[in-house]
Amino acid sequence: MMLFVVGTGPGDPDYLTVKALKTLERCRVVAGWPSVLKRLPLGGKEAVPLSYRNQEEALKRLAELSREADVCLAVHGDPAVSDWELMERVRALGVPFEVVSGVSSVNVALARLGLDLVQVVVVSQHAREPQLLPPAECGRHILVIPPPGGVQKVVEELRARGCEPVVLEDLTLPTERVAPPGEPSADLVIVAARCGSARPT
Repeated sequence: MMLFVVGTGPGDPDYLTVKALKTLERCRVVAGWPSVLKRLPLGGKEAVPLSYRNQEEALKRLAELSREADVCLAVHGDPAVSDWELMERVRALGVPFEVVSGVSSVNVALARLGLDLVQVVVVSQHAREPQLLPPAECGRHILVIPPPGGVQKVVEELRARGCEPVVLEDLTLPTERVAPPGEPSADLVIVAARCGSARPT
């Protein structure tokens, strides 16, 4: 019996890995943010929507259930990319768990921008203690996972450093948009910027 933390890809269900699908099939209960659960093939499985208010209680319940059956915690993208706070909570549960890697929106953003991972600095501000932006002179492009509702602030800070930001919204979904900053209309956003001496795309 096991608790599985399953990466479900950046949005389009076609980006679910075979491993993720097989793992979801074997789990009796699947927990996750509502935006994740709504795009998964759950059939008749019990779905447990997570929120910032109930996540502690829901995770404890998953841990208890995992002693008797396989259960899944489904997350956006890949559990190892910008989900460290949630993973800390999972480790604190004190039960065996297995991470099933997924395709991160960072991978898709790199593909859209024509960049390699070694050409960028990835900054996650989607946490209680957000990471600081690196110096504009770092010589690499900057990819920022902004806090909820914080896209405009990130854009303004990058512009103040002389960087050229681009907003990537809803990657892999029909509503995908890669464009200069405007009024953000999506929850799934990455802000990319070319700064200083970073090589052009």
